[in-house]
Amino acid sequence: MAYLPDITRRLTDSRKKLRSGKARALFEIGLIILLIGVIAFAIYQVARHMTVGLNTLRTQEIVDETYVRLDLYLFRDEQLLYAEGGDVCLYDVTDGERVGVGQAIGTAYTVGDATVATELQEQLDLYGARIALLRDIGGLGTPADARAEAEAVDRAYLALLEAAKQGDMAAVGALSDRMLDGLGRYDILTGAAGSETVSTLRAEREALVAGYASVAHITAQQSGYFCYDADGYESVFNYASAMTMTPEEFRTMTASEARAVPAGVVGKMVYGAKWYAAAYVPLSDDAIELFQQGINRGAAYTMRCGGRDGTTVTMTIERMVPDENGALLVFSSQDLPPDVAYARSVRAETVFLSVSGYRIPEEALVTLHAKETGEDVDGVYILSGNVVEFRKVRIKVKRDGYIIAESYENVRALLDSLPEEERERLTADGWSFLALNDNIITSGNELYEGKVIG
Repeated sequence: MAYLPDITRRLTDSRKKLRSGKARALFEIGLIILLIGVIAFAIYQVARHMTVGLNTLRTQEIVDETYVRLDLYLFRDEQLLYAEGGDVCLYDVTDGERVGVGQAIGTAYTVGDATVATELQEQLDLYGARIALLRDIGGLGTPADARAEAEAVDRAYLALLEAAKQGDMAAVGALSDRMLDGLGRYDILTGAAGSETVSTLRAEREALVAGYASVAHITAQQSGYFCYDADGYESVFNYASAMTMTPEEFRTMTASEARAVPAGVVGKMVYGAKWYAAAYVPLSDDAIELFQQGINRGAAYTMRCGGRDGTTVTMTIERMVPDENGALLVFSSQDLPPDVAYARSVRAETVFLSVSGYRIPEEALVTLHAKETGEDVDGVYILSGNVVEFRKVRIKVKRDGYIIAESYENVRALLDSLPEEERERLTADGWSFLALNDNIITSGNELYEGKVIG
C-alpha cells in the first residue's frame, strides 16, 4: 500500500491547483466587470456632454410688418351743380381743379339728342385734357423728362395688370387714365403732338359747340374742387354720415345701387380738404386681432391705393365701431390725389402693425421654474462657448412659427425706469435677458442649464 501516500499527495496538489484556477478565473471575471463599468461610465460621461442634432441661430433684431387690404368707400362734402336745359358743358377748368369764389367753371349748351350729347361731351373733354397738358408742360422739356414719362407709363401699366388680376376695377380705370395722361405728356415732350398749341386746340373745341345754344355760364359760389362727373352715389355716401353711421348702415350703403343723375347736372363741387374713407372688416379676417392690438384713434396710416405702383395717401383713423360680425373703420385725409380722392371706392393696402425685436423660432422657446421666485420663466437656451446657458425673453407678439421678443436695450430701459423694488422682483431669478448676437439653441436633445458640449 506504498502507493497510497503518493495518490493522496497528487489529490492534494490537484485540489490546490483547482482552487488556484478558480481564484484566477474569478479575478479575471471581476477585472472584466470592472473594465466594463469603467467603459460604461466613460460613455455616460461623454453622452452627458454630447447633444445630437444641435442647431444654433444668432439673435437678430427685425422689424415685423403686417399688411392689411381694405376696400375703402369715400365720403366727401359734395354738391351737384345744375344748368337747366344743359346737356353738354365746355369747361374752363380741369377735372379736379381747385377753384375760387366767382371763378368761371364753364358754359352749358343744349343739344337735345342724348346720344349726340354724350359723344360731343367726350370730344370736349378730350380737348380739355389736351389743353391742360400743353398748358402744364408749356412746350418745355428735356429727353430726361420724356424718359421719365415713359417709365411712369410702364409702371402704371404693370400696376393696371395687377389691379385687373385682383378685380379692382376702380383702380383699373384710374390707372388707365394715368396711362393716357402720361402718353399725352410723352407725345408733347417728344414733339409727336405736332404743331398743336393751346390756342389752336381751344379754337377747335369751341367750333364743336358753335351750332348749339348756350343756356348758362357756371361760376363757383364757394371755393373748392370741381369735378366733371357725378356717379349717383353723392346722396348715398352722405358726408355727415361718416362720423355717425353704424356698421349696419354702412353695409346698407355699400349694397345700394347708384341713383340716377338728374338732368341738367354739369358736375359737382367738393368743399373742404377733409374727406373720409370707411371699410368694414369681418371678424373672420385676421385684421381684427391686429386692430385690437395696435389701432388707436388719431393714428396715421400710409395707404397704398391701386396696386404696386399706386398712389400713397396718408389717412388718420377717426372711428372704430365693432359689432357682432366685425368692425367699421373710418379714416380721414386731406391728401387729394385725383385718382383716389374723386373715386367712390378704392382698394388700399397698409401696414397696420409694425413690431421690432428679436425673432425667435417657436421650437427654441423653453420654460424653466425659478426656485428663487417660484415662478415659471419664458426663455431660450444659448450656447456660451461650449456651455448651455438660459436667457429670459419678454414676448411682444406671437406669430405662426415664431415670436418677437423685446430687445435687450429696451428691456434694460424698462428695468431702469421701474422703482427699485419692482426691478429687484423682476431680476430676482438671477437669469439674464437675451441679447443681440447670443447663440440661440434651436434644437438638441438632453439640454439643461450648465451642460458642457464636448
